[in-house]
Amino acid sequence: MTVKTCVTIRAGWLFLTALLCLLSPPLLPFSSHSLQCRLHAVDRVTYQHGGHQATVQGTLVATPSLDTLLLMTADAHYHPIDKQSVLEHTSDSAPFEYDDKDVLSRTLQREFGSHFHVQSSAHYVICSSASAVHTNRCTAALERLFKGFFAFWKNRGLPLTQPPSQLVIVLHGNRETYQQHAQDELGDAVSSVHGYYSQKTNRVNLLTIDVAQQNGIFGGASGILASRTMATVIHEATHQLSYNSGLQTRLAPHPLWFSEGLAVFFEPPNLRTQTGYQPIGSVSPLHLGTYRAASRILKVMKLVELVSDDRAFRDSATIRMAYAQSWALTYFLIRTRRQEFVDYLETQGAKQSLSADSPELRLRDFNEAFGGTTRELQREFQRYMQRVK
Repeated sequence: MTVKTCVTIRAGWLFLTALLCLLSPPLLPFSSHSLQCRLHAVDRVTYQHGGHQATVQGTLVATPSLDTLLLMTADAHYHPIDKQSVLEHTSDSAPFEYDDKDVLSRTLQREFGSHFHVQSSAHYVICSSASAVHTNRCTAALERLFKGFFAFWKNRGLPLTQPPSQLVIVLHGNRETYQQHAQDELGDAVSSVHGYYSQKTNRVNLLTIDVAQQNGIFGGASGILASRTMATVIHEATHQLSYNSGLQTRLAPHPLWFSEGLAVFFEPPNLRTQTGYQPIGSVSPLHLGTYRAASRILKVMKLVELVSDDRAFRDSATIRMAYAQSWALTYFLIRTRRQEFVDYLETQGAKQSLSADSPELRLRDFNEAFGGTTRELQREFQRYMQRVK
């Protein structure tokens, strides 16, 4: 059986998943800058765009940018607007309100057409062209993740902020329609990336079809493929929850080891269980195996490189190792440095949209949270991971 690793990239404001194709006192709740905007008034901005005038209505998101207005519309989409292009900007006293599930459902039905079915659950609006069985299974997994995600952090002294509106998930049951809808955001990567969370639209888009059956794949290969598909659902939905709970801030310069480490920490699949994945925080056999293999040939990255630079995630030769080591580091820190990790989460949650970052600042944030030096922590980290089974 041939295993092909699909290269994962970060394109603009997207977080994309790497797939295998074919196979202490409690803290106060977080309140990220993006979530605070629910208290703001409604802004109406008319601006020049591509030779035409465009008008958007929403609420301003606080940023340190001197050049860009960031407006969030009622569907939770972010619209960055060059301040020099603004023709008129007015504000009224009416409070900003998010679209409710009925409005979101109608909007999605108009956008995606009659081949998609829109349904809602307690916390999600699902727009799907996949089979009803697959859609319902994904919906159930998403709701279990939602409950587990908030319970996990609350039990570690970190009660988060509930999303202010239902979250949108788009399940594409056809490769052609997925590529059509994802082309603008993914570009050339659309053929190799099977799922992503967009920080700009706040949606998760997934190619989640019964690929095995459609391609005549059965037996063990079919199970591996289904397992990775479920992992993708959980991985991208974890990104979405992180950015809608105050854990992270949309369009902020979070290190990729941190963002991806959180997502892979929650994702390990297990189709032998009713839920389709293992309990949160379980060992990931896929990433542990990759980490161990790299460790044996001394290819493990230095922590100073991993925490301060994202280059390993953009190189096809190192991307699998980057994901594996990000999972391993997150697993190690949550298990052995719980309070320090919570401190680091607070630092990351306070970052603003469109703010600047640097390798030096990332390293300082990390060292201030975990103390000592990365060299000392690396030795302890490697010893710990040798014992993980």
